[in-house]
Amino acid sequence: MSGWGADARYTRLVEQHGMSLLRLAILLTGNRHDGEDAVQEALISVAAKWPAVQSLSYLRRAVSNAAIDLMRKRREVLTPDTPDRGFEDQGMFRVEDDERFFARIRALPPGQRETIVLKYHADLDDRTIARMQGVSVETVRSQSKRALEKLRAAARDEEVNA
Repeated sequence: MSGWGADARYTRLVEQHGMSLLRLAILLTGNRHDGEDAVQEALISVAAKWPAVQSLSYLRRAVSNAAIDLMRKRREVLTPDTPDRGFEDQGMFRVEDDERFFARIRALPPGQRETIVLKYHADLDDRTIARMQGVSVETVRSQSKRALEKLRAAARDEEVNA
């Protein structure tokens, strides 16, 4: 990254949290390629505004918005790939740990997947998610409830069939 003129604080923030931002985007989009595109778009957008916005939460929100916008534009069939194994990410949720979990997440309808990832992975409140998705808070709550029911049912089915 040398020579590109970015603020050193921004570069450090991206280096420290790049993998978690990528995981967030992959969970939202359902595949690595779209996740990478969303992260790249968000990083470029935030870099242009960087002196005014210097927070990880702003960067997470930009990644979430870029991923949601990308999926709304594409609405493609999801692929079952997950991120390549990378460095050991101590204390963080590792993408490699449970392929079945990610398959269940990918199987959710896009609106439910977005809601559940933003709520439980990005740790956003219902009101914020509603604004991001352009829906009511009640819709966020019902999407979340339905998604959790589907995830639990899929987990039960896997246990029965195991």
